[in-house]
Amino acid sequence: MKQNKYEKTGLSESFSLELKDKLENLMDSKKLYLNHEIRLNHIADLLDISRHHASQVINENFGLSFYDFINSYRIKDAKIKLCNGFENSSESISDIAYQCGFNNRVSFYKAFKKVTGSTPTEFMVKAA
Repeated sequence: MKQNKYEKTGLSESFSLELKDKLENLMDSKKLYLNHEIRLNHIADLLDISRHHASQVINENFGLSFYDFINSYRIKDAKIKLCNGFENSSESISDIAYQCGFNNRVSFYKAFKKVTGSTPTEFMVKAA
């Protein structure tokens, strides 16, 4: 029988859910994902918990790794930008990627495809 990865962490389910809400509020209000240098330690410090507990909150409540969690917010932001008059602006897809917290076009495209199942260009064609 497989042992629960977090069986002995001491993080109760109710506290984990409380931290999940707090993290979602921080992501929405402070837009932490826009920080190109965001690390799990930053999240842990803001929630006033250990790095391990921060990872547990993300893994258990969102079913994602830290970077997939951050990228899901970045992609949500990028999708909004791509659907709001992007084709009529002078911005490039790389500009959008950088504005949404990505450091380069390649990681943006990889994350975008992983989250949406399409490239940014394909997404815009479907959304039009």
